[in-house]
Amino acid sequence: MSQTKAPCKQCPPPSYADLGKQARDLFTKGYNVGFLKIDSTTKPHEQAEIKLGAAHNVGTGRMAGNVDLKYKFPKYGLTLTEKWHTDNVLTTELVCADQLSTGSKVTLLSDYSPMTKARSATVKGEFGNDMVHMNTDVSLIASPKINASMVFGYQNWLLGVSSGYDTEKSALTHTNVSAGRCFGSYVLNMNINNQTTYGASVYHRPNEKLELAANLSWAQGDQAPLFGLASQYKVDNNWTVRGKLMQNSQMSFGTTHNLNEHLKLTMSMLCDLKTFNEGGHKFGMGFEYDPCCSK
Repeated sequence: MSQTKAPCKQCPPPSYADLGKQARDLFTKGYNVGFLKIDSTTKPHEQAEIKLGAAHNVGTGRMAGNVDLKYKFPKYGLTLTEKWHTDNVLTTELVCADQLSTGSKVTLLSDYSPMTKARSATVKGEFGNDMVHMNTDVSLIASPKINASMVFGYQNWLLGVSSGYDTEKSALTHTNVSAGRCFGSYVLNMNINNQTTYGASVYHRPNEKLELAANLSWAQGDQAPLFGLASQYKVDNNWTVRGKLMQNSQMSFGTTHNLNEHLKLTMSMLCDLKTFNEGGHKFGMGFEYDPCCSK
């Protein structure tokens, strides 16, 4: 599992979806509670990549799997990805990067279900430089939905706006605003979604081994806010441990160990401190195999 890099002195604007990502990753990555997983990546040659994945839900007994085939055409700046999931959905993604201009990206994405004959298609556009990062996507259906976002950066301050429009209803689907700042080893982020949900996060990396994060959110109508604390510590080059505590007294632990330069083992557990003596704790385990890359 890759480690989150320390914030740089000058933060180029990320996409709106990546605002607060450093803190969010500490709460979400490396926890496979309730699942047994295995993932494998193979690179037949420099331009091709094959990913295989399988997951078993311990609670429901349901199995799920996926196959991803990726091929790059460096001469034309194109990347073609074909995905198949056990839900019997075929996904095709074609990405064209840095061809219209430096920092630009155009993506064509389509989904097809052979069983139901359902189809969907989306066109995405992206552009980024040292001052701004813009994203837009349009669904190619009978009543298209349009989403657009923009993040401005100035002297490590970040300001982002995201909105969506439903052409069938002639109405906005969402309007979100976010602001943040990165300085030294800290990354701060605040957001307001649809004027009803408020959130804030702080990420701190005091040294190369330790990462800390705190998250707070509150929605109108809720009596109490949601909050959590998370941390990750890199014991050495082969071993990483992590933990998080949420406001509902649920505590999670996880560890990732490089068994060798190609194989990683991730284990995690979730405990409810309010019912600790009653059992019912959840566990998860996953293997990640990459025969082409070293740790």
